Amino acid sequence: MKTKFVLSLLTALLFNFATSGLFAQSIGVDHTTMFGIQMALSLVPLHLTGCLADGLNKEIWIPGITEKFFPESSFINEARNFDAWVDNNAINLQEAGIDPRVFVDNEVYPIPIVVREDTPQRIELKRFDTENTVHINAIEIEESTGKRESVIEGHRRSLQLQFSQLAAHNWAPTKDTPFTPVLKAKGEASALGTGYKRITYADILALETAYNMMSVPKEGRVLVLHPYHVSDLQLQDMDMYKTFFSTNRLFNFKVEIYSETPRFNGTTGVKLAWNAPVSATDAIASFAYHKDSVCRAKGTADMYYRLNDPEYRGDIVGFNMSRYCLANQR
Repeated sequence: MKTKFVLSLLTALLFNFATSGLFAQSIGVDHTTMFGIQMALSLVPLHLTGCLADGLNKEIWIPGITEKFFPESSFINEARNFDAWVDNNAINLQEAGIDPRVFVDNEVYPIPIVVREDTPQRIELKRFDTENTVHINAIEIEESTGKRESVIEGHRRSLQLQFSQLAAHNWAPTKDTPFTPVLKAKGEASALGTGYKRITYADILALETAYNMMSVPKEGRVLVLHPYHVSDLQLQDMDMYKTFFSTNRLFNFKVEIYSETPRFNGTTGVKLAWNAPVSATDAIASFAYHKDSVCRAKGTADMYYRLNDPEYRGDIVGFNMSRYCLANQR
């Protein structure tokens, strides 16, 4: 705290010495008088972050949470970025109306006119709050890049985990439909987990065929595999596994591996609700999507703190951010 105050005072002295002459000349007062006025104003306590403010500087902490939030290897990056459509922590979209018909070799005029009625949609972002953590001398932690990053990393990792789970849940299909195929694995019973049926390359080829029949563009297909399913493919054909593992591609899918995929009812093939209790009928799942059919969006982020807490005998720190991820086509 003393070090921070001394540095702040030196900064104020240098700044005021360099600028007081210019300000004095502009308003027609004595240089020494102007310097004294500026120093007096510098020492007035303000409820702001900055070099002379008493407290933590949020502008130093928050970028450590938000910048490069997801690793380059995260499947979250394989999605449309809707940040530009976010306003006041909500996504503001226009749901497109029916596309116009096409007439081939038309001989009847005038060609019919159709009015496309777009429907405005406003989707509130989800708010993610981390648990507060207690630290001894958070101001000293702030002044050390290594110590500050250590604190930030724990909160950022927890936020990443929760947001990735929500993305996987929202991007996976709800149930089997003509445009959201849900296929059951047809392999033998596995010794892993709860004895689920192993996934096979034929199962993934069947999913590839379903995508081809829906005319889903080949570029941009993403397959997120549960680690158990990765082991299934490894056991089935090691050479083929090495090929897709080294290239991160399997047929026309870019392959990502993620352990917190959503659970499905193994009997009905319906996706379980978010945070549904564990049941004997639960089945692990891998899921696929096209990156243009899903999106992610981020809103604001903030930091909360309380210094010298009398109950915890330390400084309390917590973060929140507003984000969302959804499938924008079904």
